[in-house]
Amino acid sequence: MRSRRNSHRLLLVGLLVCCAGALASCASTQMTAVWRDSQYTGGPLKKLAIIVVHSNDLTRRMVEDEIARSLAGGTTQVVPSYTVLEKLEKDQAAIKNTLLAQGFDGALVGRVAAIVKDETYRPPATYVAFGGPYLGGGPGFGTFGDYYGYAYNVAYDPGYTRVDTRVVIETILYKLPEAKPIWTGTTESMNPNSREELVDKVGRLVGKELRNEKLISAP
Repeated sequence: MRSRRNSHRLLLVGLLVCCAGALASCASTQMTAVWRDSQYTGGPLKKLAIIVVHSNDLTRRMVEDEIARSLAGGTTQVVPSYTVLEKLEKDQAAIKNTLLAQGFDGALVGRVAAIVKDETYRPPATYVAFGGPYLGGGPGFGTFGDYYGYAYNVAYDPGYTRVDTRVVIETILYKLPEAKPIWTGTTESMNPNSREELVDKVGRLVGKELRNEKLISAP
């Protein structure tokens, strides 16, 4: 009976070790750096283009749609850029002129700045749970042989290497027609479960910051 209690304790230890590893690798997203032009006093933008710089056009469209939804709700008109710029060009002047012709007074440009793989090695470990009188209630075994065989139970963790993925996204808000940055934000996402989850969390954080800074209107 006492040996069974020891086994249960060891099982609990193993579960706690596994849970600790899982919690350490949980998905999370946070804003790690923010800058705002203190000289800008123009108030919320009226019409904002969302530009996502990505080599895959389908990904660009999906992300622009999601970011636009996260920022929408107020009087600022938020528009995915692919609806007016079918293809992104290297000619910045051409992009700027197209946006101005459509009545935009701002452009929010986002890109993946880095994808970093962090490896953490956890060495093997042994957990020992002693039996006998140390657990209370007197000796649990009648002979030396019984006690020696069950004096300790061992839980062995063979060790492992955990790989964490950090996705760093840079976002810059430009005021048009000056094409001058008035806000920048950097987010860092740890172990995102999916692209959709990553975009949703980043969009919410960016939207919250821009509303707090009164650069776009609040709902």
